[in-house]
Amino acid sequence: MSIYTIYIPGHVDRSKIQPCLLDVHSTFVDIDLENFDVNAKLKEHGHFIVLDNDYFLVYEKEHPAGAKCDYKSRNFAMYELIHRYPSSVGFVRMLKEMDGIWAYDKLSVLYFVFKPNSDALRPDYKALYNTVVEFYDTAEEEDFEKFAEIAKTKDSCVSHFFVVNRGSTYHVVDTNNPTINKALHEYKLSTKRDPNFQLHDTQGVPLKENETFMLRINNSEIEDNNDEDSDYEIELEYVAVLEDSPGPYTLYGGLGDGGDIFSFKVVDNITYLTYKGGYVCVDPVDPEETIFQITVEPEIPPKERRIQIYYANDGSIALSQWNGDVYVCCDWVKCAYAAIGINCSDWVDHWGQYSKFVIERVEAEAN
Repeated sequence: MSIYTIYIPGHVDRSKIQPCLLDVHSTFVDIDLENFDVNAKLKEHGHFIVLDNDYFLVYEKEHPAGAKCDYKSRNFAMYELIHRYPSSVGFVRMLKEMDGIWAYDKLSVLYFVFKPNSDALRPDYKALYNTVVEFYDTAEEEDFEKFAEIAKTKDSCVSHFFVVNRGSTYHVVDTNNPTINKALHEYKLSTKRDPNFQLHDTQGVPLKENETFMLRINNSEIEDNNDEDSDYEIELEYVAVLEDSPGPYTLYGGLGDGGDIFSFKVVDNITYLTYKGGYVCVDPVDPEETIFQITVEPEIPPKERRIQIYYANDGSIALSQWNGDVYVCCDWVKCAYAAIGINCSDWVDHWGQYSKFVIERVEAEAN
């Protein structure tokens, strides 16, 4: 499913237009500009983009004549348009208007992207906001020396380095000396089931079956930004269970000094999270089964409703539907409440962030 509809008039040569990362999530449509009905398209799309040779135009109700934007800032501007229109205060704050054209006032970073893996990139990462891109189609075309020569011709880009992306690997390359480069690897969770899986805490100490623990929602960004000398006290977010609603118990996230108590069972070499003897599983919310809540059922769930557990590189765990590649996430509806579930929409599949949970043992009470 495309996020953007981009129209190309007959006088525009698309091959000469600087690509951007969001192009892989866009539908391009050739048009006859003389017979193009802007108002009809605004009713159809709400907003849309038209390419021109020296700039691109964003159309919306407040800009029926089109807001002109600079190609060097196209990825930045297009991502902002997911959330803001050119008439909004936020858009004006992020982009600057000069000589009638909107542009971001920082130099862009040039990315060379292996096109077969381009869907794996997330243009909503801040590091990818302000970028321009050159795609390459085969592994044989990955030539840092050649890329460096291309980078030197990009006047609107940072001059001293560029980035080469292929799948989950990024190389930061010195433009003037491409032999100087550093490989950075984006951590990917394995979606394969481990037949020898064993649940353990963040220190790697295995848990015993029926041993109890709480699930803390990993929020390292808040914790890392907390000043130890300040009076601000972090309220930890834990997974809790809503029991006072009709139907199955439902998991959610909430603030407090502790969450509800979970355990696990191993049946036929499959590890099940449990709550009060029931089994934690997924439960479809919509008929299309694109959104799932996390519930507790009294019996072992069928395969399609099982929860699968994965380990992240920091020792915390992530959860998905059995054999699925979309992970459980926490959607903070309010500052003190989060819905916990799985969203299989195209948007989340491309760019959604999964949640990680830290196992915190609960000491057994002394008799």
